[in-house]
Amino acid sequence: MQLPFGDYLVGNSLYPLALDLFTPTIFFFFFSASYRVFRYFAVYKKPFIPYATSVTRETSSTEKVKKLVDTFANSSKVGMKRKPVTTAVGLLMHLSLIVIIFLLAQHMIFWAYYISPYKILFPLAIPESSVDGELAFTLATSPYTPTSYPFVHDIWGPLTIILNGQYITYILVILLGIYLGHKFHALAEGLTLRSGDWWFFLLLYIDIILGFLATSHIPDSVAYYDNLLGAHILVAEILIATLPFTRGFHMFEFYLGKIREWYFMTYRRGEK
Repeated sequence: MQLPFGDYLVGNSLYPLALDLFTPTIFFFFFSASYRVFRYFAVYKKPFIPYATSVTRETSSTEKVKKLVDTFANSSKVGMKRKPVTTAVGLLMHLSLIVIIFLLAQHMIFWAYYISPYKILFPLAIPESSVDGELAFTLATSPYTPTSYPFVHDIWGPLTIILNGQYITYILVILLGIYLGHKFHALAEGLTLRSGDWWFFLLLYIDIILGFLATSHIPDSVAYYDNLLGAHILVAEILIATLPFTRGFHMFEFYLGKIREWYFMTYRRGEK
């Protein structure tokens, strides 16, 4: 079935449609995120920090940096004591997402197309599969390495046997499965969950699967590849556009809150 959408017949391929919607999606995200950040500062209440004196002692730059690190680390430390499994899963999931979104070779080319300076990070790119890592391991010492394998001598080398999009996707699928299982368990115990929680994590799960199928060429057809890749980008765009209104926006609010906490603890000590 072919559906007309502007100049496109969507039934032919979702890929060009997804590319043309990317820029409007980013603008919508920044508009919505600006609203959320403005609301955050507008309703934020300064914490009461009791001290014996109202005089703030001078602190060195090293101590300020140490306090900043401690401020961000405290949440994880407390989480590991109270809920070690979910905290560890959450930390690994965030790290895996950062790596696959910003360092996967195909994603880096996509980002560099829109943000040219991103090219300086190309040496940190990781390949899409473990095959590249295996070639790096077997060919890195060969003086006759074909030029078609430029990744063989990259910064990661044989580490790409495990540090690649394929294995990180497996890890993300498992971690997201554990996280969603935890949500279902919480729901079964009668806890109330916001629709934004389900929306973000389910779409993220679907998007990861679509990306994996596209890069793995499953099924092995150009037409299917274009549509899978287009669907992968479209779902990512839906995630980006709705991010300020879902659970996913906590990644921004968390950092804002921690920076404010550090600021009051470091520069505004003794205020009553």
